[in-house]
Amino acid sequence: MGEVKVKFFATLRDKIGVEVVEVNANTFKDLVVRLVEMYPQLKGEIVDEDFSLRDDYIYLVNGRNIMFLGNEDTALKDGDAVAMFPPVGGG
Repeated sequence: MGEVKVKFFATLRDKIGVEVVEVNANTFKDLVVRLVEMYPQLKGEIVDEDFSLRDDYIYLVNGRNIMFLGNEDTALKDGDAVAMFPPVGGG
């Protein structure tokens, strides 16, 4: 199990009140479950009620989108950096 540094951006950071947290997790799905345990207000934000990742958010592991790695099954190792971006609005 690796210690992963998670950085939240924009409204996610505002919602939980922190910018960076460190979490032990083996996979991206495991990370998300742990984050929701730590910050229950993330349920409905980064995951739907059935714990499916919201597809309008961007999730990066070491700068690479998890869509190109293994989605929820993306393996995490000690020292990985995860970034979570909410949908961009405006016009």
